[in-house]
Amino acid sequence: MERSIQISLAAFLLFIVLENVIGTITGPSLIFYIESVGGSNEDYGLTTSSVCLGMTLMMFYFGKWVDSNGNKYQAPLRFAFILGIIGSIIYFVASILPTGFWGVNAILVGRFVQGMGAAGKTLAKSWIATAIPYEQQKTVFAALSMISIVGQAIGPLMNTLVAEIHMEVPITSSYSISLNPYNSVGLLVAFNEVLLWVIIALLLQDPPPKKEKSLSSATGEDEPATEAGMYDILNAMTHFDIFFPLVQRFVTIANFVLYGVAVSPVAAHMLNWSPVEISKLSAVQSVFSFVGMGTTLVLSIIKTSDFVMIFIGNGIFMIAGLMTYFDWRADTATAISFSIPIILMTLVYPFTSPANQSSFNKAVFSRPEIAGSIGVLQSIYTQAATIAGIVGPPFVTSYVLRDPKDISLSSPYALSPWALYVPISSFLLILGLLYEEFVIGKNELGLLPDKTKEAAEDEASPDETSKLVADKKRKSTRRSVVEIDQVFSRKYEVDRRMSSEISINGIGIVNPFETANDAELMKKLSHDKCEWEHLLALDEEMDDVEMEE
Repeated sequence: MERSIQISLAAFLLFIVLENVIGTITGPSLIFYIESVGGSNEDYGLTTSSVCLGMTLMMFYFGKWVDSNGNKYQAPLRFAFILGIIGSIIYFVASILPTGFWGVNAILVGRFVQGMGAAGKTLAKSWIATAIPYEQQKTVFAALSMISIVGQAIGPLMNTLVAEIHMEVPITSSYSISLNPYNSVGLLVAFNEVLLWVIIALLLQDPPPKKEKSLSSATGEDEPATEAGMYDILNAMTHFDIFFPLVQRFVTIANFVLYGVAVSPVAAHMLNWSPVEISKLSAVQSVFSFVGMGTTLVLSIIKTSDFVMIFIGNGIFMIAGLMTYFDWRADTATAISFSIPIILMTLVYPFTSPANQSSFNKAVFSRPEIAGSIGVLQSIYTQAATIAGIVGPPFVTSYVLRDPKDISLSSPYALSPWALYVPISSFLLILGLLYEEFVIGKNELGLLPDKTKEAAEDEASPDETSKLVADKKRKSTRRSVVEIDQVFSRKYEVDRRMSSEISINGIGIVNPFETANDAELMKKLSHDKCEWEHLLALDEEMDDVEMEE
């Protein structure tokens, strides 16, 4: 690996650590800040949702920027940091504005702009996908995920320091601004954005320009690549084995949102916790997240089926959901009874996320008629989580969280019965999983559709003395080229990596590991890519020989 690439990776390691430290400061204090300026639980839900909405609106823009400027990253990242600084300043200024409408909406706008900037920071995944050889990317993503745990572990220490901030900053002889543990977070985030800007500007090197053309363009065929239309995509989604993983993805994130949103207000009102204690719980979560990743990695190595992994994950979520509703009581709550469901929830994601992605991949790659839209379907899979991240927080704060004034000895539950949507939806997912496995009879080992004998023989022993022009006209071959081009594109890899992580109000979980089935699939596609590149090189050599003759 080149030295410039190593230095750039070091910059991203610092980037990940600092972002996770700031996340464990911002998330736990948000509800306290909103309440301090006269906001309500509903305002808290909308503000949480605004971050995800800002990211969603800007993701496409940043990706197009990189694609159109020759794969250069400094300018887009610089703009992302500027958005982060602007959003953080607006977030801080909310404490100076009149309480109520102006203060609450300033926080909302500030977080929305921060979310827009956060969309640009996902370019870190894009950089890795274009700068690091494919066979090394898994190791790099795993290292970045592990280092994020360090940031979450440092968070409580930083929160302890932030909790001591109480000062008056004189502006004029008669006016001063009060700094407290809540509004000072905006200044800290702005400082972090400036620091990240400096680190990236000094250390990050743009990836070397790609020399190879896409396989579909390298064939030199005049007619465009065969791509599935919108009807084909919608028709494919009517198949249960494609639609069900999308539902599983949406419901998992929607369930996770309950904890990402409710932990801080419930801990504050039920246990009198401050952001410091809440961030300590986040550090404990990071440890159990690591345990969950290690457990699922071992299960994947011994080739545990996707069905078993997803079944276990939904089962844990069902238990955690029941414990959340019945144990989060003002009359009997303890730190342990409050934390156990959250820890169980942390263990769920490593079980369900890679296995569900693997199940989705097997369903998509088994349908040749949608080979031209594999990238679109992966994007839809990622957006299923985004939608849950946008609509989930307002739902939780409006219908699930109870007003502390309504909690009494006769009605001690911190959450309304709507909180039972977590165990109920998890149970329904288990039923859907059983239906898919035993009624439909999905083949757990089937990565790709069976090929005809003739096609298999052609692939096993290609005639290197023949021209590829004839091969290119075969529908199955053409589809294979389009598939490979999409799977090894920048956008597909970014979407795939985005679908392996989740973060709501600083509570984040990442699982960079693949199931054995997914690893086998990617290995097969990588082999096919190398084979196509070799055949195309032979074809070009033969063209040169013919021209000389």
